[in-house]
Amino acid sequence: MLENQLSRYGSISRAIPDLAPSSKLFLVSDSDDTTVGPLNLGNEFPVDRDGVARVYTTIQAANNAAAAGRGDVIVVLPGYDQTLGRADSWNTAGVQIVGYGNGNNRPTIRYTAKTDEVGIGANNVRVSNLRFLAATDSIARAVDIDSGFSGIKIEKSLWDFDSAGDDFRVMLRVGSPRSRIEENRFIARDSGPASGRAISLKGGAPSHTVISRNYIYGQYDTVGDTSDGAGAIVQDTTDTADTNLSGLIINDNLIINTDTAAAMFMRLDGGGYRVTGIASDNRLAAYDSSSADTAKVITGIAVAEGVRFLGNLLSSDSSQEHRVGDTTVVA
Repeated sequence: MLENQLSRYGSISRAIPDLAPSSKLFLVSDSDDTTVGPLNLGNEFPVDRDGVARVYTTIQAANNAAAAGRGDVIVVLPGYDQTLGRADSWNTAGVQIVGYGNGNNRPTIRYTAKTDEVGIGANNVRVSNLRFLAATDSIARAVDIDSGFSGIKIEKSLWDFDSAGDDFRVMLRVGSPRSRIEENRFIARDSGPASGRAISLKGGAPSHTVISRNYIYGQYDTVGDTSDGAGAIVQDTTDTADTNLSGLIINDNLIINTDTAAAMFMRLDGGGYRVTGIASDNRLAAYDSSSADTAKVITGIAVAEGVRFLGNLLSSDSSQEHRVGDTTVVA
């Protein structure tokens, strides 16, 4: 048996404070890794007495082995790099999928086909510290939080592109209520066609969702997404499960939109839907001199509801800082 600092389940459990006593811990590593690959890890973490293996080569396989509601944790090892090549469904309720590693060494899901997608299809799933990498152009959607569930959290993860010409049309679609999208980085190309949206809200389905402390950068334009308008954070009314979006919180995000023609930070007009919530303490930077600052944020106020703005600042081509109000951008 190989001896290392991960030679006991107890050593890992100390590094995962959220590991419940009832939980099982699963490990995911590259199949061709000769250092901490399945063969070596299998010696350290053998099959359980109930016959369930603990070591897998894909997140999907580990998800399938986990049990709903038990608080199981899937740890994805540093340097893991999976070419997706399909549509995954991470659909075990209450599972935590946690990537280990920093920067580009964090676990990577590589998208090489336009139809590749990761779907989150269960209650109370947590995804942390993964890297979602576009490795071809016009990928329809990277991650989809399906409707009909609740309490999903996506945190500390990265959406990025591999090389010039690679892009996600939608990086993350949120379709479940009470979701939390926190401390992530969404990076698109400087010029396009780049991405359509960093975060797409599925109509009124994601009520009481929190979008906080994220960094969003790049060009988000209608070439990237023509279905319902482009932008960093956009409500999609052509693909919806509900018409009332309530209690939306967009707080403390840093958004840099490099589109020089029609930059859009937030489009929350609802298309006649009822939209309520608050956008506060966001910092917005634009490189667009062709459209008015008042056109860069649409709050939904025209439908007598609308997200209310408090303490948001916008800096545009003029280099002048503005305060974003309910209906106008005020100098």
